[in-house]
Amino acid sequence: MHKILIVGGGAGGELTANALARLLKKEIAASEASITVIEKSAMQEFQPEYLHIAFEGENPKKIRRPTKALFTPKVKLVLDQAVSIDLKDRKVTTASSGQIDFDYIVIALGCHPNYDAVPGLRESNMDFHTSAEDAAKIYRKLKTIKTGSIIMGIAGLPYKCPPSPNESAFMLSDYLKEYKVSGASITFITPYTRFYPAENVNKEVEPIAEAQGIKINTVFNLDHVDTASKKLISMEGDEVPFDYLFLVPPHKTPTILSGSDFADKDGWVKVDKKRLTIDGYENAYAIGDVTNAPSAKTGVTVHLEAMAVANNIANGIKGISTRYIYTGRTNCPFEVGGHKATFVVGTYDTPVKDIKPSFENYMLKKMMATFYWGSVKGTYDDIFKRYFGEDYLKQEQ
Repeated sequence: MHKILIVGGGAGGELTANALARLLKKEIAASEASITVIEKSAMQEFQPEYLHIAFEGENPKKIRRPTKALFTPKVKLVLDQAVSIDLKDRKVTTASSGQIDFDYIVIALGCHPNYDAVPGLRESNMDFHTSAEDAAKIYRKLKTIKTGSIIMGIAGLPYKCPPSPNESAFMLSDYLKEYKVSGASITFITPYTRFYPAENVNKEVEPIAEAQGIKINTVFNLDHVDTASKKLISMEGDEVPFDYLFLVPPHKTPTILSGSDFADKDGWVKVDKKRLTIDGYENAYAIGDVTNAPSAKTGVTVHLEAMAVANNIANGIKGISTRYIYTGRTNCPFEVGGHKATFVVGTYDTPVKDIKPSFENYMLKKMMATFYWGSVKGTYDDIFKRYFGEDYLKQEQ
């Protein structure tokens, strides 16, 4: 039997496992293949909606689903914590379920905020990247703000969902206008040289930010937060005072990867950026936010990566030589306030496009919240294939 093990049951794990269950339907029925997923959390959240919880007051309960409900019955879900991954001997050790061996493995563990990287940040900051409940705390705080300096932006690199810090500034601007909070100001800090790092996107969105009165502080690499004096201190020696702090923290990988021979010094899994194979291991893959691939840490990224990996594993089991690659395609929705949005669209080989913000793009983003739970189970595969074209599943030349 071909044993497929997926470590991580978030979006990447769900997409990969459910795609494999469809591709290997006959092999699973004949007991020639099996799919097991290890995931520690019994509930999953649609993370892009954290922004709407934080700045529009959306109910956190609306974005949650039981993990078990997101997998086809053909997938075995082990609700447990993976504590070690041995690619050489092909086994993963769990906290309570013992060792699980495999023939193929996909690591889809994601990444999470790293507050320890910036002294003082934990004590002063509120963020919408950690959980729905943390995002909800921001909205409750907003209700108390009448005056003061609000600092938004990027506390450090890397972080997931590239446009989200910028979106937060636009959404807060909308909030302050709606509730007529005229005494509060917004400053956006970024380590980049412009409001948004991709020039074609920036030329569309930075003028909007400036028109909304958002002050932009570029090349600000946060060194630490002076909690006593309520100041941000940059590595360049600059200071920014604040009354309220809503920064996106830098991110890191789970501790299980620290010191692994297949991860770099910072814990990111080393992969071929197109094939997603882990360096030195032909039947081992990693996808999504956990890798060192030079791609955006977004849901679309992991979706397209999962399709390539699932098809490659299935073809390997079936003895089919055709292989597929991930093209580096991004497709990040980017709200700019006023019920308008643009998209960050590009690949490894093509620059990010210049897409003007529109109401239609905003509605496309809102629709994704409705489609998401079905998309991880493959319900809308045909729609995604038409939308992404060859980037959905590109054959390796």
